[in-house]
Amino acid sequence: AGPAGAPAAVHVSDSLECAAALLGAWSQGRGVILPGDDRPATAAALRAITPLGFIGDAAAPPVGTGPGPAGTWTGFPEVPVVVFTSGSTGDPVAVEKPRSCVERELEALEAAFGRDLEGASVLATVSHQHYYGLLFRLLWPLATGRAFDSRRVEVPVSGQPGGVPGPWALVTSPAFLKRLEPGSGDAADVRSAPPRPVAVFSSGGPLPWDAACRCRAVWGRPPTEVYGSSETGGVAWRRRDRESDPFLPLPGVEAAVDGDGTLRVRSPHLATPEWVRCGDLALPGPGGDGFLLRGRFDRVAKIEEKRVSLAAVERALESHPAVAEARVLVLRGVRDQLAAVVRPRGHLPGCAAERRALARDLRLHLAGRAEAAAPPRRWRFVAAMPVDPLGKTPVAALEALFAEGERLDPELLLKRPDGPGMDLDLRLPESLRWFQGHFPGLPLLPGVVQLHWAMLAAREHLGLRGDFRGLRTLKFMRPLVPGQRVTLRLSPEPGGFAFGYESEAGRHAVGRVLLG
Repeated sequence: AGPAGAPAAVHVSDSLECAAALLGAWSQGRGVILPGDDRPATAAALRAITPLGFIGDAAAPPVGTGPGPAGTWTGFPEVPVVVFTSGSTGDPVAVEKPRSCVERELEALEAAFGRDLEGASVLATVSHQHYYGLLFRLLWPLATGRAFDSRRVEVPVSGQPGGVPGPWALVTSPAFLKRLEPGSGDAADVRSAPPRPVAVFSSGGPLPWDAACRCRAVWGRPPTEVYGSSETGGVAWRRRDRESDPFLPLPGVEAAVDGDGTLRVRSPHLATPEWVRCGDLALPGPGGDGFLLRGRFDRVAKIEEKRVSLAAVERALESHPAVAEARVLVLRGVRDQLAAVVRPRGHLPGCAAERRALARDLRLHLAGRAEAAAPPRRWRFVAAMPVDPLGKTPVAALEALFAEGERLDPELLLKRPDGPGMDLDLRLPESLRWFQGHFPGLPLLPGVVQLHWAMLAAREHLGLRGDFRGLRTLKFMRPLVPGQRVTLRLSPEPGGFAFGYESEAGRHAVGRVLLG
């Protein structure tokens, strides 16, 4: 249905249903859009591109098989598939992949790894809605006649999958492999799976060396790490015996390192024959073979008028013995701030005092190891990094950790000039950080926070300058509690200002501040 040639937006959880929708659309000369999610906002945005709307989830048998040898869809019109970047370095971006480029990439995968998968069925922990999963989980087995499980593995494999006898291969991500801790339930379950996988593919982000070693210990073979992106397609691969082993280009792909250290590629998987710059920094491999990655060049922020490499701060944090993994981001505001999300090794700090102590240790550790002018100002300590179905950590998911449960400022409802002064109507959200632990069972807004807010408001709304010199008076009459609405009254005075907090209940606090 729909206008001739109009693209179809497909978001289904079952790979067999996705394959049917994809091939059906191509047979009608339609392109296919594969959004990373099916949220209402995404659907609304796609209506401007396609009048067909979503092809949604439908039931399907658990296991599908490919139709035969590669090239069975030869003769379809040259229509594209549109995929989206993960958003791990910003907002997701649509990338159009011509079908002929996709076919050439499938041929390269078969040439590089096809012998490893002889007679094997394919399982996956990643979604086919992203390009890596689309290729490895769906199109590659479909084009080569290999069986594949149409359901995404949601938990570590605990045994031989039903309905897929014999050898099997796993298409997964660093997020999955990093959970294979020695002695954990994951490792014990997977180790007992009969038989072990004939191949393990990992892509979507850097795989730590210790996770690669654990994969070998659990399954008896190193993972095949595949480097690429939605924009470039697959670029290179490696199976490491040593941590410093380089990536080697896939068949037909050329890779080179520019003088400024950026990686560029020329590939039959691209619609252009020209060299394309990647978003990563690299070094030539030993003896000129392949290359070694050393972070993204586009993750540079300007903080306090200085350029700061977010990747460099992450590497410095991860060199601390208490840190297993770290991600650094910029929280935008009146004054941009660096923030850090840290997955500690072992014990996760449970109380505010432990979190403050660990953050203090990490700030001291960063001194001299990263840009000292801009250490992270805000911290989150997590048991696991938030990941999407591809195993990547989107920036939006990291930002949400700071938006939820630790708001620092009140909600400004209205501001009203009062002569030379200003009245600010405020609401105190329950999620304010200052209510946490002060006090358990009876949260109250600390007096020092009320004074701090008054200082900030006087500078912003009255234009006052100067350092805090002292107090003429300060008195607290009634507590301020979560959800309360209150008016902060400010008035300038010689050498400082006066403030007061009032609500329907009466006065809560008054003070007179001296400024230098």
